Amino acid sequence: MSKIKFKLNGYGVRAILKSSEIQSLCQEEADKMASAAGPGYVSEPRDYTQRSGAAVYPSNADAWRDNLKNNTLEKVIRNVRSSGS
Repeated sequence: MSKIKFKLNGYGVRAILKSSEIQSLCQEEADKMASAAGPGYVSEPRDYTQRSGAAVYPSNADAWRDNLKNNTLEKVIRNVRSSGS
């Protein structure tokens, strides 16, 4: 087997990670998680310096207490990871 060496172009990788396609993919997954968590959970896009992202969080006191008591967001993340989607 031959050993192929390559060097990633950091600016190119950053451009891909900050692209609108990646942002929409992150937002789509966050929307799925927020709806799986139940009422009171919302998602919003996040724009970090080197990549795009999205966050899911409880938007009211009832959802916050639910997450605190039942680890709702942790369970949603675990389910998403195990299902492979």
